[in-house]
This record gives sequence, C-alpha cells and structure tokens, in this order.
Amino acid sequence: VSISKFAFVVLFVLQTVLSTIFLKVEIPKPSKKSLIMKLSCSTVFVLTAVVAMFGAKNFSSYAILILAGLCLSWIGDLILHYNTGENFFVAGIFAFMAGHICYIIAFLKAQNLYFPEAHFLSCAEVLLLLGGVCFGQSRLHMLKANYGKAFIPCTIYMNVIMLMFVKAVSLSVRFISTPPAGNSVIIGIILLVGVCMFDVSDFTLALLRFTEHYSKSYAMRKLNVWTYFFAQMCLGLSILGMSVYK
Repeated sequence: VSISKFAFVVLFVLQTVLSTIFLKVEIPKPSKKSLIMKLSCSTVFVLTAVVAMFGAKNFSSYAILILAGLCLSWIGDLILHYNTGENFFVAGIFAFMAGHICYIIAFLKAQNLYFPEAHFLSCAEVLLLLGGVCFGQSRLHMLKANYGKAFIPCTIYMNVIMLMFVKAVSLSVRFISTPPAGNSVIIGIILLVGVCMFDVSDFTLALLRFTEHYSKSYAMRKLNVWTYFFAQMCLGLSILGMSVYK
C-alpha cells in the first residue's frame, strides 16, 4: 500500500509537470511535439488506473470498465490532437462517448452492488440531468456557438456525459453519506471531485471549440487541460474502493 501511495504521488507530480509543458508546446498550434506531450499526459491517467488495480488487487468489472474508459479517452486525445479537422473531431467525440458509456456501466454496477435499493434514475437525478443539459445548451446558445457538422454528435455527447455526471454524483454522494462496510468516504470524495472537474473540462472545451468569444482564451485553455487530466486520474483512483465483480 505504501508503494502504491508513493506511486500515486509520483504520478500526480508527473502529471503536473507534463501538463504544464504540454500547454506551452501546443502554442501557437498543435505539433508533433505537443501530440507526444498530450499522449504522455494521457498515459499518466491510464497508469493511475493500472496502479490502483494492482495496489488494491482489484481486477473487478468496475476496474476493467474504468480502465477501458480511460484507454478510449487516450484514443480520443490522439484523434483530436492529430488532426483538428471536423471529421477527426467527430471521430474523437465518439471515442470519448464510448469511454463515458464504460464509466456509466461501471457506476451502475457499483450502485447495484452497494445500494441495490437505488433506481436507475431517481426523480432528483432526472431533474439534475435535464437541468444540466438545458443549462449547457442555453449558455452555448447565448454565446452563439457554431457546431457546424458536429451539431448532432455533440448534442448526443452532451447528453451522454451529463448522464455519466449524474450517475457519478449520485454514487459518490451515497458513498459519502452512507459508506458501505469496508469502504472509505474518501473514495466518494475522489469520485465527486473527479466527475465535477470532468464536467468543467468538457464545458470549457465546448467554449473553446465552438464560440468566438473564448476561442483564443489561454486562461480557458489552461482550465480545460488541468481539469481534464486530473479528472481522469480521479476516476482511475476510484478503483481503490470499488470492487464490483458482478
């Protein structure tokens, strides 16, 4: 366990350094060097999940699904940075969407094991889902977002990520308020922080990609990058407390 803790500290420090370098080398435009740096950052969050799996000896369906989602995100990062064209953007969106579906299934499996009385979607979750989608769409509409050919894929993606967000928040809140026997409140906090950062990251990406007002904002780009990579690491860390074999 102590070795795992040391490995996590190293990975978080490494992510901080690599993310900082990535932000600098991608200016003024994506290059082979920035692609290598971005994939290095993505590899760190995949390694976080692997270390968590071996550190907790957790090779359950939850752990495998989270790792699969992270690997699909790695592919999405490769596609989006390799080519910034619209077709590649849509392909990257679908890679990320597949990853989010893995996350959703993982959260549902954890919910069914630890909180079998919970429904697939409670009234509160439905309201949160609808509220999140409406807020995101209305805010982007106010900023005159231009999706181009990516409108339908982006709309589907927004709904999928909001479902992922809602199920993760619901699961983390249950873990924090009534932690299952043998599990820590910290796991719920890590998952909650991770999914909230993920939501911020995706929203800021939409602002950067589709709105003229924020398209050149370096501050927004930094927020987007930091929240994204560390959100993925938090999802990988959640493997430490979710042993779902069913």
